[in-house]
Parts: sequence; structure tokens; C-alpha cells
Amino acid sequence: MALLPQTAASQLMYASRAGNYDDSWHPQYAKRFVRIANPRAGQRILDLCCGTGLDLFLLAEALNEDGTADDGGIVIGVDATAEMLAVAAHRQKAQPELTDRVKLLRHDVTHLETLGTTDASARLEKHSFDTIVCSNAFVLFDDPDAVVAGWRRFLKPPVHTAATHSPNDSHEEHESHHHHHEPGGKLVVDIPHEAAQRGGLAMERVARRMGLVFPSNRSWVTSVNSFRDVLERNGYHVDRVIELDHISGQGATYYTAHHVDDLYDSLAKSSAFAAMVAGAGPGVEAATVVRHGRPIFREEFLKDAGKNGRVFMSDTMYVYVARLAT
Repeated sequence: MALLPQTAASQLMYASRAGNYDDSWHPQYAKRFVRIANPRAGQRILDLCCGTGLDLFLLAEALNEDGTADDGGIVIGVDATAEMLAVAAHRQKAQPELTDRVKLLRHDVTHLETLGTTDASARLEKHSFDTIVCSNAFVLFDDPDAVVAGWRRFLKPPVHTAATHSPNDSHEEHESHHHHHEPGGKLVVDIPHEAAQRGGLAMERVARRMGLVFPSNRSWVTSVNSFRDVLERNGYHVDRVIELDHISGQGATYYTAHHVDDLYDSLAKSSAFAAMVAGAGPGVEAATVVRHGRPIFREEFLKDAGKNGRVFMSDTMYVYVARLAT
């Protein structure tokens, strides 16, 4: 059985979600995320996995409000899923005042170095971005280390200069030294709490046990330090980590064994589950996967239960702000 790679499975999932992606908690969350990104007039911002443009257009609006027409401020959005970009393009047409502030590109964000190989106008200039953002997408990647390592080359590096002032009259006896430091560009990425969406986490394990591919990869997230460690071993310094609660509005919830079948049935109707089945190729029927996966899901989900038999589910997102280490 030839499986689709995880990136392709992710595209299948988002292709089916594009039409109603914005009819969710995501628009309100985007406002909170963009406040942390803190766009400023004249900045060059790279929005990776920009999707339907929820963050992208909020960022562009901020640049437009604070800046002038010729200040060079722009948000470049990159996404691999045509259906999501089509929604973003429609939004762009509806906001002509942002025409010069927004550029949309279709490409795999894990291989930005190949962007522009056939069209030079799409090439991203190295070390040119004040901010790179990636929201609600990073846990789709197979190799987190390789991804953040590849993004390094597009951030503005930190700059440290020292100037020496020599005395020019009899009243100045000593040279003075002045140091100036520019911190360089920043990377802003969110990662779900290790206990968030635990149904999806259990489904990842179901997929692995059944020899299938699930669109997300969160098994490496075990604490708030998991992504910090990824960043630091790839040459970043983490400025801060912000915990945003009530992401979906539900708050923290608890599940018991009595809830498992209903949760599984709900997940089996999701676009992620459909992508997992479709990624298995022709001849694999959803009903068969649902039937075989149910007992595995029950076992995997209840592994996360505490001593009281309840599974805690968080509604929290970690947002990391990092820069290139000096």
C-alpha cells in the first residue's frame, strides 16, 4: 500500500476545509496571535501556511494603517493548498486598498529555498524579513528541526556595531565608545498545548498502528519546552513564550470512558480522518478503517487518563517569539 506523504495528507485535509475554515474559532484567535506578532510600519513580513489569509490581512491592515504608501511594508503569504489560497485571493480582491501590501505564493513552506526557481519574481530574498509567522500549522510538519533550520536564512540577522569617538579638543581627554545593537528579525509560531485536542493525538497513534498517515504530527510535543528545545538547537534564542487560553472558547474539559465512542465518531467524520483514509490510496474503505480503528482509539485515548479515570483536555496554545541567536 503506497501512502501519501504527510504534507500531501495535510493538503487533502485543508482542501476540503477551505470553504468553511473561517466559520470557526480561528478568526478570533487570529486577532490574538497578530497582537503578539506586533507588526510595524515598513516591515517585511512572511506568513507561512497563510491559508485563507486570516493572519495575513490583519498584518497587512496594520502595516497600511501605520505606514505610508511608499514605506515598503508588505506581507508575503505562502501556502501549499490551492483551495486555501483561492479564499485568500478572493479576500484580496475585496480589499483593493491592500493590493500593494499583500503577495500570495503557492509553495511548500518546508522548502522555501526552491521558491522562485521557475519564476524569479517569486523568489524570497535571504535575510530580508523583519517577522516570520506561522500559525495553526507547525504541527503538520514531519521534521520540526529541519523546518525551523530552513527558515533561518530568511530572517534579518542581528547586527552589533561599535563606534569610537576620538577627542577633538583639549577638553576631551579620552576616546568614547558607543555600541548599537539591532536584534534582527523575529519568528512567531504557535504550538498546541501537549494536552490540547487529545482526540487528534490519539488518532495519530491509531494511524501509526494501522500503517496509515495522519495529517498532523504532535507526538514530539510533551511540554512547553518541546518547541523551545527545537528552536534553541537550531540557532534561535527564545525571547518569550505566551500561553493563550480558551482558544476555541470551550476551556479545559474532561473525558471519561463513557465519552470515547462519541468522540471517535465525531473524529471519524472530520476532514483529518478523511485525509488519512484517502492517503492510503484506492481500495481502502472508510468504513473498514472506522471499524478497525475504534478499539485502537479507545485504548490509545484512555492511556492519557489520570488516576481518576478522566482524560484532561486543554484549550491552550503556546506562542513562541524567537530571534536568531548571536
